[in-house]
Amino acid sequence: MRDDFRRLAHAGLTFNAPLSEDHASALVSALPISPGHHVLDLGCGWGELLLRVLTAHPATTGTGVDTDREALDRGVRAATRRGLHGRVEFIRAPAETFVDVADIVVCVASSHAFGGTGDALDWLRQSVAPGGRVLFGDGFWAGEPSAAALTTIGELPRREELHAATAAAGFRIERDEVSDLAEWDAFESAWRLGLETSPDAEAVSFATQRRAEYEDGYREAIGFSWLVLSPV
Repeated sequence: MRDDFRRLAHAGLTFNAPLSEDHASALVSALPISPGHHVLDLGCGWGELLLRVLTAHPATTGTGVDTDREALDRGVRAATRRGLHGRVEFIRAPAETFVDVADIVVCVASSHAFGGTGDALDWLRQSVAPGGRVLFGDGFWAGEPSAAALTTIGELPRREELHAATAAAGFRIERDEVSDLAEWDAFESAWRLGLETSPDAEAVSFATQRRAEYEDGYREAIGFSWLVLSPV
């Protein structure tokens, strides 16, 4: 996807994943964070979930890691607006080679950066401190994908394969949820909005193509899993 199209698509999003406000609040509340804990978000984008964790837990600090400079700049601006700038650092670096250990590690919609689900979970296992938690968000095939859906999305694990990969990496699942269809529809609509309202005819055409791929292809076939994991 063209970089300018990606910027337009991201402009309409709060989270770069199918996640409602209520669901986000529930996930943040589910993380056992004590005062002084450090939160690491690998593949953070603009770090919306990271900033919400820090807002909910005032005595914590955070680090967000991503290679997208514009997304990181957006995160810095958001942190400044919310009075969090002194407690969070955004670092431009590949998540898949960033070495750090944190009490809470977040990785949402970024397993591709590590080479896939299993490799991502292996890296997260070595990045979380003993007694810590990982919030892992990843796509999976919830139904039988059509050939068109496979062409658009590519390979994804089944949900049972995702669960098996967490165990193989040395995690126990403490919380296991999926995005519902309303969250998916809202995410796809928000993703297209900046493209659809652009004066660029090619961007509008791209949004039309995306709508068709979703509504006639991967809608209801794709799922998104939200796992709170503890190392064993």
